[in-house]
Amino acid sequence: MADINVVVTVDTENITPSNLKTTVVLTDDNGDHDTTPGDSETFDIRTTSGKTVQFKIEPKNKNIGAQVSFDSFFYESGDTGVFSSLPSSSNSWTGTTSGTSGENEFFAIKFNVVGNTNSPFTLDPEVEIWP
Repeated sequence: MADINVVVTVDTENITPSNLKTTVVLTDDNGDHDTTPGDSETFDIRTTSGKTVQFKIEPKNKNIGAQVSFDSFFYESGDTGVFSSLPSSSNSWTGTTSGTSGENEFFAIKFNVVGNTNSPFTLDPEVEIWP
């Protein structure tokens, strides 16, 4: 079981490249959320070293049946190795945080919405090691 569970909720019915900030929400059970609702650039997972973080992706309207899945995760900037290691692709991914207080890593998450020709879409959250 993960120490922190991050959920990426996607409004699969309305998403377009120009409205990611209003159709995707990131939350976790650690009390973190996107500072500007829907803006993945403001989503900062604050944790201590050695914690496991699990990402899951799901549609906003689970009754519609539109499928959404992760495509890839990749490093963007900051301290490398804060997540050990980023996955190549998965629908549910767990990684372990490492590093010292004050280190952070920005990474990107690409995901697909079945039937949406604009896929993949890209998010760019951050993980930060706290004391």
